[in-house]
Amino acid sequence: MRTSRLFSIFVLSLVVILCSSGFREHRPQLWYWHHSYLATEEALVSTERLIDRASRAGYTGVVFWDSSFSFLSDSFWPPENVNRLRAALSYAAGKGLNVVATAVPFGFSNDALQENPNWAESQRVLASRFRVDGTGRKLTLLDGFSGLQNAGFELGHSAWFDLNDTGASLDRTTFHSGHASGIIRYASANARFRQLLKLTPWRQYHVRLYVKTQSFQGLSQVEILDASGLNRFHPVSPLLNASFQAEESSDWHPLDYAFNSRGATSAYLYFGVWGGSMGTIWFDDIGVEETALVYVTRRPGTPVKMYDPGDPAHVFQEGRDYDPIADPRMTSTRTPFTDSYHPPAEVTLPSSTRLKPNQIVAIDSYSVFPIPGIHDVGMCLTAPGVLEWQRRNAYAIREVLPPHAGLLMGYDEMRQMNSCGSCRAMHMSAGQLLAWSTGHSVQMYKSVMPGTQLYVWNDMFDPYHNAVKHYYNVEGDLAGSWKGIPAEVSVVNWNLGSLKKSLRWFSGQSFRQPTPHKQIVAGYYDTGDGASAARTELREASGVPGVEGLMYTTWKDDYSQLEPFADAARANWASYEASVASGPSESPFLWMLVAAFVVVAATGVIFLRRLRQR
Repeated sequence: MRTSRLFSIFVLSLVVILCSSGFREHRPQLWYWHHSYLATEEALVSTERLIDRASRAGYTGVVFWDSSFSFLSDSFWPPENVNRLRAALSYAAGKGLNVVATAVPFGFSNDALQENPNWAESQRVLASRFRVDGTGRKLTLLDGFSGLQNAGFELGHSAWFDLNDTGASLDRTTFHSGHASGIIRYASANARFRQLLKLTPWRQYHVRLYVKTQSFQGLSQVEILDASGLNRFHPVSPLLNASFQAEESSDWHPLDYAFNSRGATSAYLYFGVWGGSMGTIWFDDIGVEETALVYVTRRPGTPVKMYDPGDPAHVFQEGRDYDPIADPRMTSTRTPFTDSYHPPAEVTLPSSTRLKPNQIVAIDSYSVFPIPGIHDVGMCLTAPGVLEWQRRNAYAIREVLPPHAGLLMGYDEMRQMNSCGSCRAMHMSAGQLLAWSTGHSVQMYKSVMPGTQLYVWNDMFDPYHNAVKHYYNVEGDLAGSWKGIPAEVSVVNWNLGSLKKSLRWFSGQSFRQPTPHKQIVAGYYDTGDGASAARTELREASGVPGVEGLMYTTWKDDYSQLEPFADAARANWASYEASVASGPSESPFLWMLVAAFVVVAATGVIFLRRLRQR
């Protein structure tokens, strides 16, 4: 009888353990995106206050976005800044937060490129033509562009008005020069001017237009679209896409942009308003010209070649026939990328040159094309200098990280890729090249920082986001890039426009992408309502396994919704968990308990029967 009671107690304990395991309270990982630039003690104090606030709100992790991570391996960065970064990371870890550092910034690389701007990914510019001037001492660029029609609107309603957008018209009372301008006043929808350009493939061009505003509000842009792409179901990416923040009221001022014609022989220049506007904006004196050597890069993967256009095998020698070519902007400052266009590098000739006055030569080169407006650029994926810097930087980051910290790799919004000579020499598609680079980075970080949890942004590996054809200036198709992410790398997913599809993609529920990844939803993004954002994101995650939590993500240093976001995430987490629970099969531990319970129960029944038989 005593044995029977002991057995009953044992079975009851197992049931209690089983039930408590099945219904124990789960909490999401809650991260927040932390901006810092720890160049002063005041900045460190501010950082610690934000960490304290996040800790009180129940956050469990913090991703530090700080320029120091790119500067750590650069000798110019002061040791006291390194010490402040180390102190901030340690402080966060001491508050119980999982610390994640940001590294390998291939998408937004300006900080890293301060060590060498020539590591920027660059597009080829082919056969730009120059003439030796009459003195025989410098080259003059030959502009092959055929010119615009009605560039100053003096010819009335010609050349610019084929779209028939009702908001775009002519003004003969206000102008920058001449006696007319294009005007957009209180547009109810798109109001754009357009003209077809004849281009030479793989040349660098400069477009300039003058703008004036009065009480203006609206989305103003300049776009250049490959004309052949307008007739395709999937159009090619823009040659130029420049949104400019027009001041509410301003006098005439120029806007300057450089663009690469790539493979286009004709393209449409658009400018004006998209989606309607208030007030008035004027445009005048539109100009397009061929240029070259703006942001020209000099490294082994971006060679400069000067030759006889009639005999390309006749190559001239740098240093003998022409002086070394460099854009002064690229050599005079650590931060050269501050505009889209500036006057190009001048090419001078030494006394030893074999070139004769009035001789025509061609130059092949590579140039950086910063993103208009924000002027961000990306690093080359294959340049030996970049790869060496990446490893050196990894060791420097390792020295400041607290134990058990993670690393978020910055493969994010990479708008230029697979363009320079060293990248194209890999003979890979854009997707294959990105997969190769990601695999290289993962193995390198595993070697330098064994056991460190690695994370990656979703967008460049997501067919519902940026892993597509014709993504900005990326040359080729990004499909297949996801093959470079091993299963142990977690995905930070910010595809809020197609979140359900994107989360499913990285959960391994597609035959095209069968590798399951743990995921963190990077949410909020300065929407103004953190609670609503968290609820919406968890609703989209419903039914998708592997989501471990959410990150409060702000680019504007807006932490006003930090607490509501966390509260709503916790309040709705049980609903998410219930949506992915399908019984004990969701937990190997529960399976083991069930198996143990069945075995013990069966053994007990047999044991009791034998006791009764006695």
